[in-house]
Amino acid sequence: MIVFFDIFQFLIIFIAHALVGIYSSALKYKKKIIFLVWGVWVLMQLLIFCHVEFVLDLPLLKLLLGFIVAFVGQYLIYFLTTTGRVLQRLFTILTYSLFFCIMMSFYSMIQGTFPQMPLLFRVVILGMMVMLLVSYFLRSVCPLCRNAGKNIKNAWYPLIFANLVFLSAVIASSVFPVRLTDFHASEFVPFLLLSISIFSVYPVVFSCIRNASEVAMKKNIELQNELLLTQIEKENLQRKADRRGIHDRRHHDLVLLRFANNNDLDAIKEYLNSLLEKQAQSSEEEIFCNNIIVNTVLSVYVQKAREKGIEVRIMADVGSTLAVSPRDLVVIIANLFENAVNAVGKLKSTDRYIDIILQESSHRLLIKMENSCKNHLIVDEELYGIGIHSVIFSTEIYDGMYDFSAKDGKFIAKISLNLI
Repeated sequence: MIVFFDIFQFLIIFIAHALVGIYSSALKYKKKIIFLVWGVWVLMQLLIFCHVEFVLDLPLLKLLLGFIVAFVGQYLIYFLTTTGRVLQRLFTILTYSLFFCIMMSFYSMIQGTFPQMPLLFRVVILGMMVMLLVSYFLRSVCPLCRNAGKNIKNAWYPLIFANLVFLSAVIASSVFPVRLTDFHASEFVPFLLLSISIFSVYPVVFSCIRNASEVAMKKNIELQNELLLTQIEKENLQRKADRRGIHDRRHHDLVLLRFANNNDLDAIKEYLNSLLEKQAQSSEEEIFCNNIIVNTVLSVYVQKAREKGIEVRIMADVGSTLAVSPRDLVVIIANLFENAVNAVGKLKSTDRYIDIILQESSHRLLIKMENSCKNHLIVDEELYGIGIHSVIFSTEIYDGMYDFSAKDGKFIAKISLNLI
């Protein structure tokens, strides 16, 4: 019976490790494969545990197989099956390891202080402690780290160093060289103070991560916006220059046409007339709406989409003036359009399209952008890129609403801005 409960307790711990490994970071492969990998790891760990506990007698070999192999194996599988910034994932898994070591130290002291406690109670207590730890870690710590990982680059180094220092201190005070086994041990008070200090410091650590992420994200958004505005301005100037060039060439063609008329060269006249007609057609700018800013942005990205063979359909009912700054108009429309062009451009399907609706109605500006996408695309708010964050940031300035969804091979972005 004791053996069964020991195995069951370790099974709870291994499953907790697997859940953290699966849900703490973005996955590199399909979930079925990830679950299979971690499932095999859990079974292997159980076999190793049984061998270590009931067969081996050498303490060093027990330490090697029971602790070091399990520790290294868990980290190795975690990094092989997840994706994202390496430093962010390292901080995440180290934080879990630190919290887990503290929790297991207290659980060991509960076992040592109350040796007569029924085995079932021990399993229930362990299950509750593990459930609270995993729930708190996955709900609070992991989303924070994933969001920050998109914006923070090198600021993870001091955080990782702090994790390593705390983890070393916890292991040195509760596991090696002498394991804490009850609340009456002389080492318990220092360990308790160390644990309280760590849990007091981590809210500050998480606050620093959040602040650093927000600062980095704002800088990225500002940089992205400047790049977009510069790009629009340059391409608009280029379009004007092209129109002037076409206009000048028409004058040259008219002069050549006069020379041709004087010599009665009908073939040359016919050729030049057709050439002039084509040039006149190419010089006509496509007009989508009366708003210059909106029309310019749409024109630029329509050209980019058509160069990639993407069908674009636009319905724009927008006045010449809007109670929205030109910068915010460019940020919202250009980011959505650019994301759509990039996403559709990667599709191999022949059904590649982008539909755009802009409508000014009841003191609101409504923007809907629909484009073809992968059939099984999952929209995850935690994985939004800088472009989408920029759209959201500009939308919230006008007390607006936003929605991003994907279904049946269609990605739909909806934006509503308050114009009052």
